Amino acid sequence: MTTPVREARMGTYAIVIVALCVGINMIDGYDILAVAYTSPAFAREWALGPERIGFLLSAGLAGIGLGALVFSFVADTIGRRPVILICITLMTVGMVSTAFSESLTFMACCRVLTGLGIGGMAPAAGTLAMEYSPPSRRTLSVALVVIGYPVGATLGGYVANALLAHLGWRSVFAFGGLLSLLLMPLLVWRMPESLEFLTDRQPRNALAKINRYRARLGLEAAMALPAASDGARTNGRLGDLARPPLLRATIVLCVAYAFFMFSFYFILNWATKLITDMGLTDAAGVSISTLMNLGGIAGGLLLGLLSMRVPLKGLAIGVVLLMSVAIASFGSLPADVMLLGAASIVLGFVMWAGSASAYSMIALSYPPRVRASGIGLVITVGRAGSMLGPYTAGVLLEAGMGRGELTLLLAVPAALCAVLFAFVRPGA
Repeated sequence: MTTPVREARMGTYAIVIVALCVGINMIDGYDILAVAYTSPAFAREWALGPERIGFLLSAGLAGIGLGALVFSFVADTIGRRPVILICITLMTVGMVSTAFSESLTFMACCRVLTGLGIGGMAPAAGTLAMEYSPPSRRTLSVALVVIGYPVGATLGGYVANALLAHLGWRSVFAFGGLLSLLLMPLLVWRMPESLEFLTDRQPRNALAKINRYRARLGLEAAMALPAASDGARTNGRLGDLARPPLLRATIVLCVAYAFFMFSFYFILNWATKLITDMGLTDAAGVSISTLMNLGGIAGGLLLGLLSMRVPLKGLAIGVVLLMSVAIASFGSLPADVMLLGAASIVLGFVMWAGSASAYSMIALSYPPRVRASGIGLVITVGRAGSMLGPYTAGVLLEAGMGRGELTLLLAVPAALCAVLFAFVRPGA
C-alpha cells in the first residue's frame, strides 16, 4: 500500500488538515509574542529591568524546547493526534494562568507551561501537514503552517493594542487562552492521525483507521497493511538519530538551527522594546513590530511557492544570509516611524522565509518513522539558541551596549547558520 498523498492530488480533506495546522500555529504566534507585546506594560508595573525581562522571555522558550523534545518522541510512539490534543490543553491552561500572575516567578512558570504545549505542537502539527501533502507541495504546506505564526502574531498585535488600551496587559493572555479553548473542539472533531505513522508503526486497528482516512481523501480502501519495516519495530528513536546515516545530518542541523534561533528570537522578542527605547510610544512599538509579521506572511508564502521550482537548499542559504544582514542593519536606524516600519517589513520577510526553509530542511532530512523525533530533537537544541538570544540581549543592554552594536553582533549566528546549511542534504 502506498502513501495516499502520493496517489492523488491535494483534496479538500487534506486542505482542511493543513488549515487546522495553520490555525494551531496562528495561536502559537499570538501566545509566544504576548509577552513581547505586553512587556513594556508589566515591566513598568513590576519595575523590571532589561535582564529580568530577558529572563521572562526566555522562560517560555525553555518550555518550548522541553516540549519539543518530550512530545516529539511521544508523537513517533503513540501518534501525532494525541500529542496535538494534549498540547492544546497545556497552551490553554498556561495562557489563562498567566493572566492571573502577581509575580515574575509565577508568570515565568506559566510561560514554561504554555511553552511546553507550543513546543510539542511544532513537530506534531508540522509533520502532519507535510505527511498529508503531495511531495511537490510539501514545502508549500510547511510554509503555510510556518506563516500561520506571523499571521497570528500580526492579528495579535492589533488585538493587543486594543486590549492594552482598554483592559490592561492581563487581558492579552486571557484572550489567548480563549482562542486555544475555542480551537480544541475542532481538533477533536477533524484532526486525523498521520497515515505514514499508522502504516509504519501499525498500532491496534491501524488498517481500520487508515481506511477511514482514505475514504475522507476519496481513495479506495486498502486490503491489508504492508510488512512492517525493521526500523518500525524498534523503539529507540533517539538511538536511530545518533547512528549513521542520520548522525551527521542531526549534528549539523542541531548546530545550524541553534544559531538560527539565537538571532531570530533575539530580534523577534526585542524589536518592540528597542523601538520604544528610542522614545516612541508603546503603541508605535507594537504597530511597527506588527509590520514585521506582515512581511513574514509574504516571505513565507513566496518561499513556499518558489520551492516548487527552485531547489530548497539554495533558497534556505540565501534567505538566512539576507536575514543576518537585515538584523545587523535594524539597530542603526533612526527613530523614524516610516523608516522603521519599512525596515520591519523587510526584516519579517526574510525572517519567516528563513524559518519556513529551515523547518523544511529539517523535516525532509529524516524518514517518516523518525521524522517527528528528528524535528523535535533539532528544535530542542535550537531552543537553546532561542533562550540565549533574548537573554544575551538583555545582559548586553544592561551593560550599556548600544543598539547598533547589539544588532550587528547578534546577527552573526544567523550567518553561521547559512554556512552550515551548505552541508545539509534534504531528502537524501
